[in-house]
Amino acid sequence: MYFNPYFSKQKIAAPLTKLLNRMELPISPTELKLRSVMQMAPIGLIEITNNGVIQNVNLKAEQIFKSITSNLIQKGQDFFPIADHLSVAIKEVIQNFEQPLGLIFTNEQYSFTSQDQTRNYYMVGASRMFPDCIIVTIDDITLRIIEEEALKKAEQDKAVAQGKYEIASEVLHDIGNAIVGFSTYLTRFGRLLDGNNLNKLDSVVQFLNQQQTEIATAIGETKANALVAMLSGISTSSTEKQTEMQHAVQEQLRIIQHIQDILNIQRQYMLGREVVERKPVNLNEIIDDCKAIINANLERKNIHMDIVASAPAIEIKGDRTKLMQVILNILKNSIEAIPETATVKDIEITLSEEGERVKLIITDTGKGIDQDILERLFTRGFTTKDQGSGLGLYNCRSIIRSHSGSITIQSEGEGRGSKTIIEFNK
Repeated sequence: MYFNPYFSKQKIAAPLTKLLNRMELPISPTELKLRSVMQMAPIGLIEITNNGVIQNVNLKAEQIFKSITSNLIQKGQDFFPIADHLSVAIKEVIQNFEQPLGLIFTNEQYSFTSQDQTRNYYMVGASRMFPDCIIVTIDDITLRIIEEEALKKAEQDKAVAQGKYEIASEVLHDIGNAIVGFSTYLTRFGRLLDGNNLNKLDSVVQFLNQQQTEIATAIGETKANALVAMLSGISTSSTEKQTEMQHAVQEQLRIIQHIQDILNIQRQYMLGREVVERKPVNLNEIIDDCKAIINANLERKNIHMDIVASAPAIEIKGDRTKLMQVILNILKNSIEAIPETATVKDIEITLSEEGERVKLIITDTGKGIDQDILERLFTRGFTTKDQGSGLGLYNCRSIIRSHSGSITIQSEGEGRGSKTIIEFNK
């Protein structure tokens, strides 16, 4: 049989299709393979008439539309009401397509939200293959959309993290410069204290004591005794004040050194180089240093702090700076938890040795914690503060666990305060 190449497709397609449908010819192996391939295709294929009646549907299309309509679509059904679950525009575009053959639309993205609020995404296309034969394609692209959104969010998070990194770097740099400047002034102040004229004043007092008889002859014994006593008192008071100021300067310099250590650790974290340091540390000294750092906040809020230790020097192997970070974070939380209007404002720190274990307990008279919140406190990102990051207690637990220890927080509820229990192996 010879076909004239100048005949148009539409002139021969319909008669040929009708002829083949009337002729009950056996299916060839090639046609059987083709039908099997279409049936098992990785995308959904639906053959419909111009009026939307389904003629054929492959397995993938059945699977996709069952997830959308909860029903299995079959031959003879009206496709358009089914397509309305995605968009009424599908029916409108198909019915308004006036060309006898050709692409109706392609790569149109639609979404569908199921009853469990799961949102799925689909790519739909349609082509008129013969005058009364339209093939609709549908592909589930949910996974691809999720991956693209995850990638986009990761890029945004990376950009945000980079911005935070740059801000944090500048802040750390500025704090470091301020600390260095403050340390320089304290050092100069200490040198001035060491170089004052107290020794000369002591020499004057000593001279007056030696010449007290002569002075008494000149101004009288009563005045001479008063003069010597007054200068002796000034000398003693000045010496005590100098000693106290020198001690305060040394304490401030020691605190500055600890702050610089913390800043150095934070810089290492930001650069991705975690410093692992495990050596004997005195927990008593760490607690005293932490109290010195927050002492101004305690005085401002009129909070009384007690420190009770079972021994003057309780040691564990650990990282001093990281342990300070943990204790400071917990103390800061306790201070913030105590209302300004509270009648009782107490924080108690107890440090004890129990066999091969060391226990540190920090108790406050703050507003307390509800049970449902207690269970989430150490969850990364969880916070009850308006400006909190949700990383404070999460990082504390990570640090304590890296020291082979444990940390728990207890509270009897609203208005009953809280207790933080940290335990270490010696």
